[in-house]
Amino acid sequence: MTLISRIKTTSRNGDLSALLSLILKAFSQYDWSTDTYLTSIIAKVSAINTALTEALKRLTIYSQLAEKDHVRDMEIKALFKLVEGYVHIPIVELQNAALVVDNVLEQYGLSIQKEDYSEESADTVSLLNDLSKPDVAAAISKLQGVAETVANLDAAQKDFENLALQQAKGESVKKDLASASQLKKEGITTINDDLMGYMNTMAKVNPAVYEATTKTIAELIAKNNELVKRRYKTNEVDTELV
Repeated sequence: MTLISRIKTTSRNGDLSALLSLILKAFSQYDWSTDTYLTSIIAKVSAINTALTEALKRLTIYSQLAEKDHVRDMEIKALFKLVEGYVHIPIVELQNAALVVDNVLEQYGLSIQKEDYSEESADTVSLLNDLSKPDVAAAISKLQGVAETVANLDAAQKDFENLALQQAKGESVKKDLASASQLKKEGITTINDDLMGYMNTMAKVNPAVYEATTKTIAELIAKNNELVKRRYKTNEVDTELV
């Protein structure tokens, strides 16, 4: 008889979310309504998995925000480097136009890309506004590629702001929500302490009803634990957010 083993506590948040979903799917194949103890555990696991899924979605936004900020930083750097090149070009008309734009850039400095998110956003919006002023815009029109680079920066800033707004909406309720790591711990504890022993016992007492599902869950957990074990052996860096 195949029995359920304990879920490794070193499983990642995403690992457990996927595992809980599969365990719940295994239970959904049968009617457990007559087993009030088991149905209460299933309901608890389902609630944990729903909350964990939402927590992972929030973490995805935080990760994407860093990516959007990196794109914005690259556009800022590209603009500064491009204008700097024109400043040193030995063509008077282009050089004079470049100096007009460079005077604006120098008010902010390339270091704005190293500021915190909110400060960088404020400075980037201000920079874009200054670059859109008539005299500066006229100078930009004489410098091939600069207008396109400014447009790219504007688009990158808008992308960042849109995602930051989504994060801000979530921040208001974040303090009342459990973190993904907390939910992972709760999910593992529920399976290891409440479900495992019960299902293993019932599979022996009433195999006709419980054995098949117990075997399925045992195999799912074994696959998860093997994945965790293999990851540990290869010393794969865990960069997962919490």
